[in-house]
Amino acid sequence: MLSRSVSNSIYRTSLNNLRQKGIDTNSLLGGLGLSTHEIDKPFGRITEHNHYQLMAKISGLNKTLYGSAIPETIYINSVEHSHAIFPELIGLCLNEKTLESALWSYSDNRFLIGNCDDLFIEKGQSHTRVRYKNHAPHSVNNPSAIFNLVLLGSILKSYSPGMSMQIELTESAVHHQTLVNDLFNKNCLLRQEHDAIILDNRYLDCENTTFNPLLNRLQKSHVSALKKQIFKEPPLTAAVNTLIEHCYLSGQETSANSILEKVCQDLRISRWTLNRRLQLESATFTQLLNQQQLLLSMRMLRESTLSIQEISDCLGFSSHSVYSRFFKNHVQLSPLQFRDKGRSCESGC
Repeated sequence: MLSRSVSNSIYRTSLNNLRQKGIDTNSLLGGLGLSTHEIDKPFGRITEHNHYQLMAKISGLNKTLYGSAIPETIYINSVEHSHAIFPELIGLCLNEKTLESALWSYSDNRFLIGNCDDLFIEKGQSHTRVRYKNHAPHSVNNPSAIFNLVLLGSILKSYSPGMSMQIELTESAVHHQTLVNDLFNKNCLLRQEHDAIILDNRYLDCENTTFNPLLNRLQKSHVSALKKQIFKEPPLTAAVNTLIEHCYLSGQETSANSILEKVCQDLRISRWTLNRRLQLESATFTQLLNQQQLLLSMRMLRESTLSIQEISDCLGFSSHSVYSRFFKNHVQLSPLQFRDKGRSCESGC
């Protein structure tokens, strides 16, 4: 089971828009125990808990600034807006063979945006219902359902521009309802049991006249690789590992205490908060520090001409012997044996 999280790209764009409106976004993030590093990290993720906290804040500010949780321009240009942030997902969905393939592609790969909520495709004899299950606490003003359904509806209409779909929403009122009605070519039904799109099955076979099968295979391969990269580590663990690596490679901080201080400073959180949040990801700072020392050590031994003593110094070990014991405990080889073995393999092992 993949841990629930969302792409930080969602908030990078939203926070930038708020910043342009004069909002102090650093204070907004700091109040939630988040930092700009977590927002700016390429392909970074925001945990489910932080996602709902941040969404509540930003949705409230958007309502004040724009009159709704989602600005009007996103309703009008949802595909263009989303492609600018998630080109891998939107590009793939626009390059499937049929409308039904595009529907399943969105469902299978929307983890690129986030996987905190669920999407269910229920195919009946004559109609297909696409149901969005929102897992946000009721106290959170969460526009995810309407955003996802509008985006999906826009993608499907690229396969059949004249199609009509019924959209059902649990909300009692929707901002920009006329735009939603126009998109789906039907009046939006409010106060429903589920958030959903219902479409006639005859549309499922609509073909993409510009379908490129080679590009489709390449796109799916790329998305599959991204999935492995994104879910390799929990969000905070990934951020801390990146910062530890930067500390060692920059040479500015090499002791455990100075690196811990630098990590907390960059993440804008206290040591206590860092340790508590890492525990939720089944990690500790010491574990991550040792892991990065080992990974960087192996890389330097393979790729650099640094001496064993120089590598030991770079990675903050108190002496050559302490470093050698650390390395041998993890790899069962001394640093010199590891380097010599790598060189002999390069010569033709």
